[in-house]
Amino acid sequence: MIAILFALLLGTGDLERAERAYHDALYGEALARFQSELPKPESAQGPILYDMGNCAFRLGRFAEAALHYRRAQLRIPRDPRVTFNLRLAERRLGIGEPSRESFLTAVASLIGWITPRELFALVVGFETVGLVGFVLVRRRRAARRAMAVVVLVALAGGARLAALQWFAAAPDGVVLAPEIALRAEPRVDTAIQVKLEAGEVVRIEESSDRWVRVVHARGRGWTERGGIGVVD
Repeated sequence: MIAILFALLLGTGDLERAERAYHDALYGEALARFQSELPKPESAQGPILYDMGNCAFRLGRFAEAALHYRRAQLRIPRDPRVTFNLRLAERRLGIGEPSRESFLTAVASLIGWITPRELFALVVGFETVGLVGFVLVRRRRAARRAMAVVVLVALAGGARLAALQWFAAAPDGVVLAPEIALRAEPRVDTAIQVKLEAGEVVRIEESSDRWVRVVHARGRGWTERGGIGVVD
């Protein structure tokens, strides 16, 4: 017990030194200290990644900042500070300008903000309400239809939860290099399909030690792994 308390106190001290370095405008030192804290089991990874994004932003490394903010979003998806700073970093990169999105895109974005635990609670709640309500209002046709819709929504949520559990989605990536080329094959002597700039977001389909195959709205192809940061 004493050892655990000592470890926690030590970890708190390390975070305090990282925060002190940030407030003293020693952003490189602060970033390195936050980075060293990230793998520790007791670390709150979401806030630390957010702090790392702030450090990279202050250093003028906006693509790296965007990567840290996107990684933070996976852990604290509804934190408005993370979303605001991500948009700010993307504007500095000249990307991410607001555009009108479709209803389905907005719904998909909203679902992405729901954690698996929250989705499970919603599924259980909707299914319980739907089944109980279906029994209680069995003589009212309109109410029964409404309860049937609630049950169907719960089943759809359950299917989504199962997909998250058993079929891991391909990760996103952020372009870190000033510019990358997507090639037809994982070789530098093959044709360039499209060029992407720092901060642009891609979907990673396949990877090796040196190359990754990615998909972007403007094309797909292979690029060298060092130019892409994985959002994980």
